[in-house]
This record gives sequence, structure tokens and C-alpha cells, in this order.
Amino acid sequence: MIIKVGGKLLDVVKARPEDFTDVHEEVLRTARYADGTLILEDPRWHASLLGRGEEKATFCICDHNRRVFVLEIIDERSYLNGRFVTGAYFGARRLHGLAGVALNPDSPYGLRFTGLVKLREYAHGYEWGRFQWRPDRRSPLDRLLTVVLHLLLGGRYERYRENYTDVHERNVVLEIRPWRERGVPMLVRDWNGRIQPVKVGLQPIDLR
Repeated sequence: MIIKVGGKLLDVVKARPEDFTDVHEEVLRTARYADGTLILEDPRWHASLLGRGEEKATFCICDHNRRVFVLEIIDERSYLNGRFVTGAYFGARRLHGLAGVALNPDSPYGLRFTGLVKLREYAHGYEWGRFQWRPDRRSPLDRLLTVVLHLLLGGRYERYRENYTDVHERNVVLEIRPWRERGVPMLVRDWNGRIQPVKVGLQPIDLR
């Protein structure tokens, strides 16, 4: 799949637990945050902010082998154990370079990282409230595709709401999956403008 990480278009695959090596441990130990950017000392690695909430910020990381995963950087003062409930976690670490660092140093409020991070599977897609036909811009097709997906996947979304608290359109992802996997058949454009057959399924990324 082609995604944008750190301002670059990269052809990547999702990392698996067995992909993590001593090299990953060494690079992650160099992690620091400054000027709105997660900095990793290996120039082959790239990082982009995916989102932020009350308890953590999440970054997409692309490693030297073009494997992508998510780094959740947590503020333990407000952490409520929001979980990636149907996906895979790859473990937790304490990164001293991220301890005591504020997401926004100009604000006395908001996230202040405590050094605890969690590594998890990357979910490629869009928030429940908005699906996109193409990744580079909005399209008149977006609303139609979103309505169709809500009709077909709305029952599962409601089950998440019944079983978890604080379920909303920003923490459940309409995940774009390879054609061979389970989901709703769909055609989408990629970053190169090519039309691709995919499956779309639900992936709750921050439920409790």
C-alpha cells in the first residue's frame, strides 16, 4: 500500500511482531519530540502524527524495511487505557527521551508525555464519519461511499457502542484492507491515482 509518512509517499506493508529486531530497539531509544515532530536518529525511518486525544498522541512510523506500525505516546496522568481492541499490540517501552515532554510546549495544559509508549498494528483508512474515494483530496463520491459503508457496517458499529464507553466517529476506523481479507468490497484510488479493488472493514482503535 502507498501512504504518506513524514511528507513522503512510501510503498509500505504493515509490520508484524516478528519484524521487530534489535535495530528497532536501538532506533526507538533515540526518539525525541521537538517543534511538533517526532525525531528518530536513523534517516531511513519516517514518522507522522496520526492523531491526539486526552491521554496520548499516536504516530505512524515507517522503518528501514518499509514496515509501518503505530507508536502510542502516553500521558499517564490522564491515561484511561483506551485500547486497540481487535488489532495487535507489539509491546510497551519506556523511552526516556519522551519523558516530561509536552505535545505543545507553549500551552500549560494538554498532553505531557511520561515516557511510556505502546507499539501496535497500523490501521490504514479513514475515521467512521468520513470515507474518501481518493487520499489526496475530497470528492463528491465520498459522501455516497460513506453512506453505503454506514449501512453495511452500522450494526457492528452499534455493537461497539453497546459494549464499550466513549465510542465515537473519531476512534473507529473504516479500514482499507487487501482484497483477500474480510470486509465490504470497494474500489478506491491510491496516491498514484490508480483504481484498486479493496475490502473495507471496521477497526476500533481507542476504546475502553
